[in-house]
Amino acid sequence: MKGKAEVLNQIQDAFNSEPLSTSTELEAYYLNTALARTGDVYSDFVENFALQLEDCREVYLHKLFIGHPGCGKTTELYQLLQRVKKADFFVCMGRCDLELDLVDIEYTDILFFFLDLLVRRASELGMELDENLVEDIYAYWEEEIEMTEAVSVQAQTEIHSSAKAKAGLPGLLELMAQIKGVIKNSSDSRMQIRRKIVPKSGELIRKIEEVIENISAQCEQKNMRKVPLIILDGLDRVPLNQAKKIFRDNGSTFRALPIHFVTTFPIALTYTLEYGDILNYFPNPSKLPMIKLRNWERGQYTEGYEEGKNTMRQIIAKRANLSLFDEDALVELIDKTGGYIRDLFRCISNAAIRAQRRGSSSISIEDVAVVLNELESDINSRYSDADIPELKKIYEGEKFVSSSESITNLLQVCAVLEYNGKRWCDLHPLVEQWLKECNKI
Repeated sequence: MKGKAEVLNQIQDAFNSEPLSTSTELEAYYLNTALARTGDVYSDFVENFALQLEDCREVYLHKLFIGHPGCGKTTELYQLLQRVKKADFFVCMGRCDLELDLVDIEYTDILFFFLDLLVRRASELGMELDENLVEDIYAYWEEEIEMTEAVSVQAQTEIHSSAKAKAGLPGLLELMAQIKGVIKNSSDSRMQIRRKIVPKSGELIRKIEEVIENISAQCEQKNMRKVPLIILDGLDRVPLNQAKKIFRDNGSTFRALPIHFVTTFPIALTYTLEYGDILNYFPNPSKLPMIKLRNWERGQYTEGYEEGKNTMRQIIAKRANLSLFDEDALVELIDKTGGYIRDLFRCISNAAIRAQRRGSSSISIEDVAVVLNELESDINSRYSDADIPELKKIYEGEKFVSSSESITNLLQVCAVLEYNGKRWCDLHPLVEQWLKECNKI
């Protein structure tokens, strides 16, 4: 495990932007930020959703988890994973961003991923699936591979031989791993397989339901919660047109599955007309807003609000000795990154390198100015002049923005950040700074 940084050459490990995924990392670095994000200490996503799961005995929870990329959603989901494991849930977590091709993804890819996650977790827990069901799943996927011209004869042979080398559930796992590789890494094969699956998607859904039924029965025998939970991360990064097809056009498919599941969701899509249709299938979404450094109430910023800045300082202090930062440098880092943890970590990492190049033992305001300038240039290259009128309106006080193509784009590129979970937005501090420097606002 990476430890707390006591010298500058330990900063890179301590402020790596990868999510906290293990129980050891979570125990060392995780901080409940609910109060600074929402203004309510009892609004934290992990505990609230865990309690919902525990209370739901007759209904299934299908939840969207919404927030900017890099705001901490994946870490929250890993925290949820640890929390519900302790409550004896059958739970599996899948990283769509790592295991699927997000640029080209369809709902059938996700259905296959559901099946793969359930079977893998069942195997890890020493569960067995009905032999006839295993054979049916074999037959389903082997037929699709054989019918797919884009999969070479050699690939077909490798898939069949690797799977048949093992019997039962281990063989099925091997088969599905091979198919997942084909779906992710070969666009031609992926398209061919989809053409065969889509007309038979009902059969695939029935296979998933039978697997869930098998698992639920064994959960009861093991004194575990009867309804499995699937946690999906990464779907917030799917291109918006693809996300609309998944969540709006096929939302009913996922809602019909007899499981609990939670999935990340693109925040920009919540500012489109299609979002209302999507809520018909996922009626109780949860948001993870940015940590707010300023509090907007009744048309003005609240004087003396410090909760967000103090929280950001605590996050840093969990990972590094604060003596590594000159005080004015630390304040500037927090103020100019807008409560956006990914930007904060990026700037700390880069500033630490510059400080070492200078031969210093601490990060100075000059180091911070250089890295913030780089970030400012980056962020302000993500939108066009056509978006400036929208930015100006937000700056002048129209914080509760309406759906529009411009605001969707600005949220997607993080030039505008959503705070407080009440759909009030503000400019990223470095966007506001640049627009003022250029006399745009």
